[in-house]
Amino acid sequence: MLIALSPLSTILVGPLLLAYGPIWLVSSRSPSSTIRCSSDVRRSRVSLSAVTNISTSASVFIPRPREEVFRFATDSTNAPRTIRSRRPFAGISKIEMHQGQSLAKGSKRRIFMTDGAILEEDILAYDPPVRHRYGWAGGVKPPFSLLVRSGTGNWDFAEADGGTRVVWTYTFGLTSPLAYPLAIPITWLFKGWLQQGLDALRAELLAS
Repeated sequence: MLIALSPLSTILVGPLLLAYGPIWLVSSRSPSSTIRCSSDVRRSRVSLSAVTNISTSASVFIPRPREEVFRFATDSTNAPRTIRSRRPFAGISKIEMHQGQSLAKGSKRRIFMTDGAILEEDILAYDPPVRHRYGWAGGVKPPFSLLVRSGTGNWDFAEADGGTRVVWTYTFGLTSPLAYPLAIPITWLFKGWLQQGLDALRAELLAS
């Protein structure tokens, strides 16, 4: 897929593409790449104005029953141990449910990040032991707030080979279509943050 850049976006994005270009070229040519834009691309060339979201995902296999993995992954007290900082992204320091609510579809919670940011999340789906989905709007700190206006996280848990396959997908709503070229390398780095969290989840479960 080719992106048509305006002269302004070329000037802004140039240094980042020079720094991360090799990473993106490898990922964009790989059929297993999990970074994608939300527009339905049917041609080899797409206008930058059509791009509004960008997504990435990571996965891990854990040789434990799905119910056990789901319960541990969605227990908010475990988040500070598994979802840690990885430059340039903060980790989670604690999670608080709104007004003592239980984790369920429609409930709300506050995510306290290690950089001081606080995200107000809505639980969009909670289907034990299959799926957990949530979303937020605003709350991130600069420079990411210049690129991202919202985020949606989705955890899928599937039985596989006597254990559990966990897939964590994250979709960011961009502040502007012009943010897309800048978001490409950032999202690739964010994929590493997701993978780190899943690997820590696996290590914690295997150690328990």
